[in-house]
Amino acid sequence: MDGVLVVDKPTGLTSFDVVARVRRALHEKRVGHAGTLDPEATGVLVICLGEATKLVPYLMDADKEYLATAQLGVCTDTDDAAPGSQILSRAPESELLALTEQRIAAALRLQVGSISQKPPRFSALKIDGQRLYDKARAVRTEEEAAALETELQTKTRTIEVYGISIASISLALPNPQVTFRVHCGKGTYIRSIARDIGETLGVGAHLTALRRLRVGRFAVEQAVSMDQLAGATLAPLPSAVAHLPFVSVSPEVAQRVRQGHRATVADLPLPSAPVAAVFDEQKNLIAMLTRSEGYWKIARGF
Repeated sequence: MDGVLVVDKPTGLTSFDVVARVRRALHEKRVGHAGTLDPEATGVLVICLGEATKLVPYLMDADKEYLATAQLGVCTDTDDAAPGSQILSRAPESELLALTEQRIAAALRLQVGSISQKPPRFSALKIDGQRLYDKARAVRTEEEAAALETELQTKTRTIEVYGISIASISLALPNPQVTFRVHCGKGTYIRSIARDIGETLGVGAHLTALRRLRVGRFAVEQAVSMDQLAGATLAPLPSAVAHLPFVSVSPEVAQRVRQGHRATVADLPLPSAPVAAVFDEQKNLIAMLTRSEGYWKIARGF
C-alpha cells in the first residue's frame, strides 16, 4: 500500500498516536508522518505509507499555513497553554488598556520575512544530545534557568515567514487576544511567533490555539477524520512532490535513471533547484534527484 493520507488531527493526540492508528487501520507497517503537530494542535498531518515514506524529507521541507490564536498579557514557560504549563508573568491592566489594533498589527508585521527565531524552551531540538524539553523540565534554580536561556540563544536560526494576516482581534479584558493566519517555511515555531509578538508589545503573550491548514499542496479540506481512516483513499506518490520542480523523460532516459545512472543537466532540462522529481511518460514517479556540479544524482528511486 503506497500513497499519502491527509489526516485532520484532533486535539489530545500526538502525531505518533495518529501514525499508530493509521498503521492498525490500514494494515501497513511502513507508515510515517511528514511534520509533527503538538498534541494540543489540530489540522493537517500528512501521513506517508509504503513507498511514500521515502518522500517524507521532501514533504517536511514544504511550506505550511496555520491559523493561530495568541493571548496577550500572559507569558508561560512553554509559550503555549499546554496542560502543565506554568504562568511566568502577567501584564498589569494599565498596559493591556494601552493595546490597540494598530500596535498589534505592527507587531505582527515584524514577524514577516527572513527572521531570526529562538525556539521555545519546551521543544524537541537537541543541545549536547539532550532534548530541550528534558533540559527545561530539569531546571530548578534561577541560575539553571539563566544557563538554559543562554543555550537557547545558540539555537536561534533564520526562518522564512512569507505572510501573516489578521483574522480577528479582541481587546476585551482580562484576556485580549489576536487570531492570525501564517504562511511560513520549514522549522518555524508558531509558539515563538506568539511569544515574540508579546515581547514586541511589552506585555508578553502565549499561544492558545493552533490549527494547521496546509502542508505543501495538501490542504485541510482534503483531510479525513480519525474515524474515516479505514475507508480512506490514498493520494498517489506524485502528489507528495507536486510542490517541487519536475521533468518527464523518455523511455531511454527513464531506464538509465532506474538503473541508477546519474544524469547530466543537459539530459534533464530542469531549473537550478537543489532537488527535483523525475517522471516517466506514463506519469509514474521514478526518482528524486539532487543537483551536484553539473549532474543530477539519484537520491531516492521508486
